[in-house]
Amino acid sequence: MENSNNKRTLTLSLGALGVVYGDLGTSPLYALQQTLSGEAITRETVFGVLSLVFWSLILVISTSYVSVFLRADNEGEGGVLALLSLLKRYVNKFPRWLFLTGIVGAGLLLGDGMITPAISVISAIEGLKVISPDFSHLIWPISFAILLALFLCQRFGTAKISFIFGPILLCWFIIIGILGAIAIFHHPGVLSAINPYYALAFIYHGGWHAYLMLGGVFLVITGAEAMYADLGHFGRNPIRIGWFAVALPALLLNYFGQGANLLQSPGAITNSFYTLSPDWFSYPLLIIATVATIIASQAVITASFSLARQAILLNICPRLSIIHTSEEETGQVYVPQINFVIAVGTLSLVMIFKSSDGLAAAFGMAVNLVMLIVAILVMCVARQNWKWSISKIFLVFFLVILIDLAFLGANLHKIQQGAWIPLAFAVVISVIMITWQKGVELLRSSFYMKKIPLPDIIKQLDNTKLNYLENLTTIFITDSYDNSGGSFFNYIKLNRILPEQVLIVSIVIENYPYVPEKKCYELTELTKGIYTLILHYGFMQSTNIPRTLALGGKMKVFPFTLDVNKATFLVEIINISMTKKKYPRLFYWQKKLFGFLLRNSAFDIEFFRLPYNRTIAIGTYSEI
Repeated sequence: MENSNNKRTLTLSLGALGVVYGDLGTSPLYALQQTLSGEAITRETVFGVLSLVFWSLILVISTSYVSVFLRADNEGEGGVLALLSLLKRYVNKFPRWLFLTGIVGAGLLLGDGMITPAISVISAIEGLKVISPDFSHLIWPISFAILLALFLCQRFGTAKISFIFGPILLCWFIIIGILGAIAIFHHPGVLSAINPYYALAFIYHGGWHAYLMLGGVFLVITGAEAMYADLGHFGRNPIRIGWFAVALPALLLNYFGQGANLLQSPGAITNSFYTLSPDWFSYPLLIIATVATIIASQAVITASFSLARQAILLNICPRLSIIHTSEEETGQVYVPQINFVIAVGTLSLVMIFKSSDGLAAAFGMAVNLVMLIVAILVMCVARQNWKWSISKIFLVFFLVILIDLAFLGANLHKIQQGAWIPLAFAVVISVIMITWQKGVELLRSSFYMKKIPLPDIIKQLDNTKLNYLENLTTIFITDSYDNSGGSFFNYIKLNRILPEQVLIVSIVIENYPYVPEKKCYELTELTKGIYTLILHYGFMQSTNIPRTLALGGKMKVFPFTLDVNKATFLVEIINISMTKKKYPRLFYWQKKLFGFLLRNSAFDIEFFRLPYNRTIAIGTYSEI
């Protein structure tokens, strides 16, 4: 049994390399070059920057994320929205500012999903320029074509090829580690930069200019947020093993190798990564670097889909079509609208900036803010959930917050250089999420909760005027806040028919990632043949109502025989009209935006995966 567990842990650790560390692992392609570009390559400068790189990886990744942040999981799941859900379970009155902070963090992560693929792939293809300057004009068109193909392939999923991501990234880490080690062998004195004295001396003597260079140093830790967000896919130990056993040693060897190479050949700053390689290895390195950045981009895109699904299920995002690309892995999802938006953003950035130099100026700000938000949320978890004292929180988080703020200050100047683009995107996403969440609250309070209660409606039914349909089960899908069980009983009165079995189903998404099957069903009998059923799902689960009902039938949840394949489903489609009535914290323009989002969100039929040929949609109207 122990051998089996060890084998599983190693397998997961290998898988984590291909997903969790794709972004971090491809940072050597551009991070050091962007930091030192335009600087005088002196011993003090190289040693100072390398010391900053070393201690950033140790203090931010190894200490903060691996040692502390990975503990803040929501039953194994990580990420900004998982943290929000975790805090909601332990805080009686959830602060509005904390909710808004999480929303902004989610928007920033989606913004990061646009720029990461662009800078990663372009940095890899820029190896062509090192091979021959004549290839320079091909860099951005090839990058554009690769990314376009990547986004077009998303609808097919990655279930069949994802198992090779880990081995490929393992080869990548081994290669970049060996290249760095060879350079260090020729200039071993560069290892002295591990001493923090060089970092402090560099900042002290370099002043404001040296401090601004921290914006470049920050690029070595971009991707740390993915480590935490992908916690649920692999678990703590595999992520930690992958970091300390493979990723960290390889990254340090390569960064220090680049530094050693620059000290020997200052002209190598034109591309400090590719100049590490001997000429005969240039083309193979270019190929594997390109493949590694494609995998890293795929991981970021997949994370965006997962984040969108969480936001939709937690009702802070309009319903979008969620397509499951794998029957075995529930986490393998494809969200066409998100894919389109990220694709347009990424490809536009490639066409606008056309080089890693331009993209590096725009990169980092969004990630920096996400990391600061994650630190704040984890600090709240430490206080509310772990019951840490204020003094302990201060000791643990003071340095973490200080480092994040220091990097943030160094990145602020990037706003005018292009960092405003992912920030603006994050603002738009945040406004949409906040408007949707407030709009749903208004719709529930002004429409659903003011309806006649369901028991009173049942009493109004004149049984003598109804035609009973034997052996027919009708399933009404309604909102959990709807007192009347939807407008479906009006449909019954109009048609004067009553099925033998009526099941009124509503959905509740819990602040847990997964809800056990036995706790999923909450059945109540209202009167003979009429039942209400509340289905409880976690925010990481698929809301496939027919499949859940079929499973409930096998588990004998219902006091009657339920054949889902013969049942008729009814859903309610709400059309709203806006008024200028005052509503707290919701402006008229937000009502208009909410109406637009509601009209263009996915119908219940496709969102709950209902059968088209046995589903009836009923339209109703509401004024807000």
